[in-house]
Parts: sequence; C-alpha cells; structure tokens
Amino acid sequence: MYSGVWLPIVTPFRSGEVDIDALQRLADYYLRTEISGFVALGTTGEAALLSETERITVLQALNDVVGGRLPVLVGVGGPDTRQVVREIQRYEHWDCAGYLVSAPSYICPDQAGIEWHFDQVALATERSIVLYNVPHRTGVAIAPDTVARLLEHENIVAIKECVKDHFGKLRGLPISVLCGADEAFVDSLGAGASGGILASAHVCPDLLVEVHELARAGFGAQARILFDAMLPVLRLLFAAPNPAAIKAMLAFDHPMADETRMPIAPASALLVERLHKARQQLQDLRTEFAGATG
Repeated sequence: MYSGVWLPIVTPFRSGEVDIDALQRLADYYLRTEISGFVALGTTGEAALLSETERITVLQALNDVVGGRLPVLVGVGGPDTRQVVREIQRYEHWDCAGYLVSAPSYICPDQAGIEWHFDQVALATERSIVLYNVPHRTGVAIAPDTVARLLEHENIVAIKECVKDHFGKLRGLPISVLCGADEAFVDSLGAGASGGILASAHVCPDLLVEVHELARAGFGAQARILFDAMLPVLRLLFAAPNPAAIKAMLAFDHPMADETRMPIAPASALLVERLHKARQQLQDLRTEFAGATG
C-alpha cells in the first residue's frame, strides 16, 4: 500500500481563513493524476499553524472529496507524546488510512525516549503508523536500529525518511521506505525505497510518477536522466520556507491564492518570477520525455 508518489497537500488560505473550496478543487484535481495517496495536515499543509477546529475542517473537506478513492494519511506530531496520542484518538472516527507521526520535537529525547514515544502511538490505534524521520525539524533522528525494534508493532508499516544516509541502512527491513527529501528521490529508489511523500508532487506529479515507474521497471539510468533534468526546478520549490514557493506555483494554474500563514512569509516577487520560468521548463520536460516508460 505504501508505495508510489504521495501528495502532502497544501492548506489554501484566503484572507487568513482556510479556503475550503480551493482545497477541495485541488483534491479533485489530484485524484485525476496518478498519485498513490494524500497526506493531510503535514508540514506542507502548515498543520502546526492550524487550530484544532481548522484541522478538523481540513479533514472533513478532504474526506468529502476523496472518500475512499485514494488513501489519506493524517499528519500528527508535537513534543508531548500524551498530546499526540490524544490527537490520534480524536481522528479515529475519520476514514483515514493511518497516521504520519514524527519524533517528539524540540525536547530532543534519546533513542530510548523516541522508541517509547512510538510504542505509545502504535498502541493507541489499530491503523497504520508511518514513522516520520525529519530531524532538521524535530531536532532528533529516528535511528535505523530504533526503526528495527519498533517493527515489533504490526501497525508500524512504513517510514517517511528524510535522512539520505539512512536509505541504505533501512534496506532489508520489513518496512516500506518513502522518501521525504524531494531532491533525493531517485537516490532513495536506487536504495530500495518504495516511493515518496513529496511536496513537489503538487507541480509535477506526472514526472515524479514517471521517475518512479522507470526505476521500478529497471530503467534506473533513464529515471536518473529525467530526475536530474527536473532537479533545478525541485530545488527552486524549496528556495523559500515550505510551502511558500509551492503555493505560488499552484496559483499560476489553480483558483487559489498564494497566501501562507505567518510566520511563513509568501514567496517574494523575484522568486515568483523565477517560478514562472520554471513552470515552462517543466512543460518542456514533459514534451521531451513523453512516454519514457513506453
């Protein structure tokens, strides 16, 4: 189940409020692409800046559109394990595939503390748990040895891995590895990853799916050629705090504002100009690499 390209969908805003119409239009659009699933309330969704009411509103809006057509993971995180468990329990009545859960942020526990945290999370639900290793945000890494011990829980089934050096170390473990570092996607596939949860899938889901399909079919060299051609655009998408550039790019083609919630500032005028050029570069790549798997 946890393979392919997953979309950590943005939360559109308009005049400071969650733009439900824009969110639902986006979800409907991506349902018609070849993504494998959605992540709601992730980092790219600015979940840390949403109120509890807004989080529920986002989940309801996505559920109304997506239904059971694609799986939806719900992002959950924070420094206090007890609060993380309470949040999971609040979401249990929603029709979601499982939870994307990060290590405790800010307090920097050791590996014993991280293992305890995920023990409590796994025991709080029968649904799938996808570990989220993102130390540049949480301040701590989930060590591969800790991942191996956590697999005693049957519902810990995947990991969103953002540490490039961990891809090879996780290979061989009975867990699905999803790349969480967009610019390392093709490297992760070469190291055995089954897919990725990629913010850049907002602007080029078709090309990322093509890279995945090429790698899965044994055409690793072709996958890398395509991905390397995409890489300058992918890096530009993270030239400002996420998801400012992605929202600016989406606003070119979708009826939504490029509004972020402070302290995440919107993309600068100069970056927007560069993103407009990048949009054409992606179109050129689509033409150049059309049907690469064929």
